[in-house]
Amino acid sequence: MDQQVLYPPHHYLYQAGGNPAVELLRQVVVNNQLELINIRNTPFRKSVEAEKVIASDMKELGFLHSVTNRKHSSLFKAGLNFEVDFFHPQHQIAVEVEKGEINNIWKNICKFAESPVIRHGVLLVPVIRQGQQVQSEFYKNTIKRLCHIEKVFSLIDSLLLIGY
Repeated sequence: MDQQVLYPPHHYLYQAGGNPAVELLRQVVVNNQLELINIRNTPFRKSVEAEKVIASDMKELGFLHSVTNRKHSSLFKAGLNFEVDFFHPQHQIAVEVEKGEINNIWKNICKFAESPVIRHGVLLVPVIRQGQQVQSEFYKNTIKRLCHIEKVFSLIDSLLLIGY
């Protein structure tokens, strides 16, 4: 019997405390599934396109879009010019949307760890990464690459990966 994988897949890379919005965030991906899959499956598309697709749903959930110290002064220490794609001030959740660059994943984890107010980090990543001639299982590869860096994760309460 085949085990059916629910869309979107999700996996806690670290969990000292549960993300209070995990099911709501998964529903945002479901609500925008066709557009996100189209972006994911087309080479040379950018993560900002996926951000724009989910922006109105995220706003309805109380998330601020494209957040820096100017929008939320305590997000990062003075002098750090970091930005997160979405931030929920009450739940202290930061969401980063990626298209398929592992270096950006590492930068996002550093941003989550550097912020004194981010308690829950969420990475929205493509299930597959579609290149010009090759396709890779980006979601599964991201889990493999990040599953053993507990010291960095311990600076937040949870790190959740959601595939789109």
